Amino acid sequence: MGPEGQSRRPLDGIRVVDFTSMVAGPWTTRMLADVGAEVIKVEAVGEGDLMRFTAPVNAGKSRVYAHYNCGKQSISLNLKTEAGREVARRLMQGADVVVENFRPGVMARLELDYETARKDNPKLVYCSVSGFGQNGPRAGQAAYAPVVHACSGYDHVQAVAQGGDGSPLNSGVMIADVVAGSYAFGAIQTALLHRERNGVGSHVDVTLIESMMSLVAIQFQEAQCDTRIASRVFAPLKTADGHIMVPLVSPKTYLGVYAVIGRADWLADPVFASMAGIMGHQAEIDAAVGAWAASRATRDCEAALNAAGVPCSVYSAPADVLDDPHLVERGVFASQEDAVGPFTVLNAPFRISGTDCGARAGVSRSGEDTADVVARTLGLGEDEYRRLRDAQAFG
Repeated sequence: MGPEGQSRRPLDGIRVVDFTSMVAGPWTTRMLADVGAEVIKVEAVGEGDLMRFTAPVNAGKSRVYAHYNCGKQSISLNLKTEAGREVARRLMQGADVVVENFRPGVMARLELDYETARKDNPKLVYCSVSGFGQNGPRAGQAAYAPVVHACSGYDHVQAVAQGGDGSPLNSGVMIADVVAGSYAFGAIQTALLHRERNGVGSHVDVTLIESMMSLVAIQFQEAQCDTRIASRVFAPLKTADGHIMVPLVSPKTYLGVYAVIGRADWLADPVFASMAGIMGHQAEIDAAVGAWAASRATRDCEAALNAAGVPCSVYSAPADVLDDPHLVERGVFASQEDAVGPFTVLNAPFRISGTDCGARAGVSRSGEDTADVVARTLGLGEDEYRRLRDAQAFG
C-alpha cells in the first residue's frame, strides 16, 4: 500500500522512517502521516509490531494497531543481519525524519543511532522516544506507561486527591504513551522548522516520565512551598438516575447555579457572589445543589445547567461518544475497513485551516510494502534486491 495522493497536507514531501512499536512512537508517526508525511514503518521480520496482536482483533487484524498505524507503509527488515541494517541505513540517508522508541543503546549497537546517521544525512531530524531519556542513571531501565505513572508523581497526586489512605489507584488508560507521543509530534515539527531556518538537523529526546511530570506541574510547585494546599477535586454529582459533572470554579458559575436551583435569595446576597463568601458557605451550597440534582433526571440537569451557562456534562461511555452528534459534525472520526467491515478511528485532535489533517485510509499488513519501498524509495534494481534478499535483509 503506497501513500495516498492527498493534496494540501502540511507535511507533503516529508519522508519519515519509523522504527517504533506499541503506542507512544506509533502515535507520533500516525499524526505525522495524518499531516502528509510519507511514513515507512520498519517492522521486525515475522511478528512485526506486537500491537498487531492487541484486542480487539477481527479476522486476525487488530483494530488497536489500525488506529495507531493507519496511513503508513510497512516493510520487514531483519536488523540482526548486515544486509537488513544496510537497507535501514539507506532509508535513513533519504529521510527527513527518523523516529525510534527502542531502549537507549539499542540503535547504537545496530549502528543506526543519530550520531552515525547524521554523518550521511546532516539535515536529519532524529527523534528518540523512551521511558527515561537517552542519558542519566535510569536511561537503560525498561519502562511502560504504568511504571512511569507511578514514578513521575502522577499516581500519588491522583491517589491523594481521592482521599482515603492514599493507596495507589489502578489506571485503565495509558496516559504516558499518548502524552509523550503528542510532545514528540510537536518537537519534531519544531526541529523541522529549525532545519528550515538553519540548515541543520537535530536529535529530539522525548521521555514518558517528563511528559507525565508536565501534568502535575502545579504539585511540583506546591512541593517546594512551606504550606500544603489540598488538591481541588470535582466529585460527581448524583442525580435521580445517574451522575453529572459540574465544576464550579468562579462566582459566575455559582450565580448561574443559584438561578437554576431557585435560590433567588443567594442571587441578591453579595456574600454569596464572592469566592470568600462562597467558601464560607460551601457546605450549605453543596447541600442545596445536591438536593436539587437528586430529584431530577440526569439529562434534565445537564440541559438546565448548560442553558444557564454552567459547565456540565453527563458521564459518557466510549460507545456513547462514538455517536455524539457534535463530534460527528466536527469530523472527529475517520473510517477504516478490515475483513469484517468498516470501523472508526479518531482523527488527530487538531484542525489546520486550508489543509487536510484527517487520518489516511488503509492499514498495511506486516511487510506488505517491502518490495515497493525498496524499488521506489531506494531505486534498487532486481539484481540488488535479490542480493539483499539472499543475504536475509528481509527475513
